[in-house]
This record gives sequence, structure tokens and C-alpha cells, in this order.
Amino acid sequence: MILAGLVAAAALQEPAPASAQNTAQATAQGTAQGTAMTLQQALALAYRGNPGLLGQQAAQRAATEDSAQARSGWRPTVTANVNAVYQQGPYTGEYALGSFQTNDAETYLAVNQPIYTGGQVANKVRAADARSYAAGHALRLTEAQTFQTVVSAYMDVLRDRDILAVRQADLGTLTRQARLTTTRFNLGGDATRQVTRTDVEQAESQRDAAEAALAAAQAQLTASSATFRAAVGADPGPLTQPEALPALPATLPQAVALAQQSNPALARDRAAQDASAADIDVARASWNPTIGVRATLGSIGAASPFHGSSYDQEVTGMVTFSQPIESGGLYSAQIRQARDRFETARQTVEASRRAAIQGVVTAWQQVQSGMVAIRAGRAQVASATTALRGYQTEYGYGMRSTIDVLIADQNLRAAEVSLAESRHDTIVAEASLLATIGRLSAATLLPGERTYDPNTALRRARAPGWVPWTGAVATLDRVGWQDACPDSAPCQ
Repeated sequence: MILAGLVAAAALQEPAPASAQNTAQATAQGTAQGTAMTLQQALALAYRGNPGLLGQQAAQRAATEDSAQARSGWRPTVTANVNAVYQQGPYTGEYALGSFQTNDAETYLAVNQPIYTGGQVANKVRAADARSYAAGHALRLTEAQTFQTVVSAYMDVLRDRDILAVRQADLGTLTRQARLTTTRFNLGGDATRQVTRTDVEQAESQRDAAEAALAAAQAQLTASSATFRAAVGADPGPLTQPEALPALPATLPQAVALAQQSNPALARDRAAQDASAADIDVARASWNPTIGVRATLGSIGAASPFHGSSYDQEVTGMVTFSQPIESGGLYSAQIRQARDRFETARQTVEASRRAAIQGVVTAWQQVQSGMVAIRAGRAQVASATTALRGYQTEYGYGMRSTIDVLIADQNLRAAEVSLAESRHDTIVAEASLLATIGRLSAATLLPGERTYDPNTALRRARAPGWVPWTGAVATLDRVGWQDACPDSAPCQ
């Protein structure tokens, strides 16, 4: 009777099982739900302050300056020059005697204006614009990768908090079980079941294993929190469990089509292919003639003593025409090299296209299986909770052994861990799917956020120059090359 009372008391002291999510919020967060950081808020913090993303934005702006530099080949250059010369020495010649002394100064402005570069500048502009577009797509890729890191870090913390709560509850159950088993062993058991030293050692061994699992869960949560801090720039306080990410495609064929159209890596490589195509034409244009004009306006006279009225005015004008005849094999080699690089870029595009399709299919299947696992996990947690409660009740009446209750508790903890992992894996897979189709971006996930526009710097780089005839020079330079302009970086 004494043992039966102890058993009943132990059963009554068993805590009602709680889901890992609720327990984690109580133990790891410890604050109200209303103050929790949402996944969208974490993404916004990372978007504003992640150093990798901000650095890539600066790199994209730097890349667009190549477009401005390429366009300078159509524009005039103006230089100011001042030269002063003093010379003293003997006269030369068989009968010359004495020495001479000169003291001259010259100032002039020189203006150089290309008229026709044989298409070299036009195609350099094509290549630079294409590479500027590639830099913009590379920025999109970095943004998607940053958001993937944030989503993974956010979900890692939620999962690890859930698992920590499960391990804490598991240790509590096993500690009570070890204490109860030891008590029954010391009292000598009862008529229905004799408790042996083996039972005591087994209970203590399982409790020790639970302590080790709890320590591992705490270490994992610490590591996840550090990763979150590095990605987001803030400590992971209270967090909320997201149900799903927005803008997911409805079907797999739709997802595949979006990936081939908007995948950032694929778009970047296509722009790089366009730049390689333009490089071929740059190399070919080396054989074409070039035309330019040069004008100078200056004054020349004695430097000392200075008398401005005594300076003579000089005005010169020059038109130059240049036609390459032989380059020693240089231009031909450059053309072959550019063609080989274009073929490399073309194959890179095909590899990126295949990788995008593979990524979409993989992520899609992970999302679908994750949703099934979440539904099954919720049902499993509910069934395991009901089973444990029934076992605890039957245990109080002597109808179940301690090991039966322990196994039921372990089944519930395993189901809770599995559910936490399924929630984590599904959201991470959704982020991967959005990244592959080009929708894991601030424009999609942060509708109220002021976003960075990569085209702003490119529009500034492509702005007209300060002289009105630049457009005419550019049009003349594009003669014969207009059809070669790529779709992703049209000639401007």
C-alpha cells in the first residue's frame, strides 16, 4: 500500500505535456508575444545593415562607373598646358663665337574630339552596360543569399529553442523517474513487480544521457544565436513562428518558368554572355579606321620679363585619319581570345539554367514533403500527448509500469522535436524556392521598406555628356553595329 501511494503520488506529480513551441516561448523567450520579432522584421534589419549586402551595393555602383568611362570615348577632352623654357649655351658652327640665351613661355588649350572610332567605343559601351547589368543581378543574388541566411538563422533559433525546451522537460521526467525507481528499490518493491539494481542503473543512465542531450541543445542554441546576430545585427529576442513565406508559386511548372526567367545567377550569367559578345566586336573593331579632330589655342612669348602684349597667338586645327594595316597578329589573337571567352560564358549560362531548374525541383519537393511532415507531426504530437496522459493515469492505478510511462514520454518528446525540425526545414525550403525563382528579395518580402534600386547608378552613368554633339558621334560610331546590341543591355 505504501508503494502504491508513492506510485500514485509520482504520477500526480508528472507535469502535463506541453508542445515544444509553447514551452520554448516560456523558457527561452520569457516575454509577451506582442513584443516578439517577426521574420519580416529580422529581414528588414539585415537589409538595412548587413555588411555583405551593403558592400555588394557599393560594388554594383563601382561596376556601373565602367559604363560612364566607356562613354567618355565619344566625348571631347580638354587640357591646359603651360611650358617655360630657359636655355643658354655656345653657338655652334666653325666660325661661331660667343653664346646664346633663350627665355620662352607657352600656354595653350588643346581639345581632342573623336569623330569615328570604328565601333570600338560603341562596343565597349555595350560590354560595359552588360557588365553593369550583371553587377545588378549579382546584387540580387547577394540579397537573396543574405535573406536565405537570415531565414535559416531565424528558424535555427526557433528550432533550437524548441529542442532545448524538449530536452529540459525530458530531463525533468527522467530525474523524477530515477528518484522514484531508487525509492521503490530501497523499499523492496511490491507484489506485482520487483525493482532491481538494474532498473535503478537504467533509470540513472537515461537521466545522465538526458543531461548530456540538454547540454548539447544549449550549445547548439548558443551557436544559432551567434549566427543570427551575425546575419541580422541584433540579438535574437522573442521570435514568432512563421506559417509560410509569401509569393510562393502555385505549381511546379510555374516555378520552373519563373526560375528560367528571373533566377539571379542565370540573369547575371546571361548579361556576362552579352558582355562577351560585345568584346568580340571590340576586338574586331580594332581593324577599322578611326577619325578625330584636334584643335589648340595658345600664346607664346618671353617668360621674363613678362609682357602680355608681346605674346603671339597660335591657333591650330587638325583632322586625323588612321587605318591599321598590320598588327603583327595581335588583333587576330584578341578576336580568337574573345570568341573563346564568349563560348565559356555561353556554357556557363547553360550550366546556370540547369542548376536553376534543379534547384526549383529540389526546393519544391522539400516544401511539399515539409508540409506533409508538419501535418503528420501535429497529429503525432496530439496522439502522443493523449497516450502519455492515459499512461500516467493508468500508472497511478498500477496498470502501467514506469518504463511504459517513460517510453510514452520519449515518444512525445521525439514527436515534438520532429515537428520543430519539420517547421524549420519547410520554411528554409520555401526560402530556397523563392531565391531560385528570384522572389527572395526586399521588393517581395518587405513591401513597406525603401529598397535600393541598382538601376539608379546605371542611369546616372548613361546620362548624356555636357556637349550637344555626343549623340551624333555615338550614332555614327554605331553604324554597322546596332544589330549586335544584346537584349539584356540595349544600346543607349
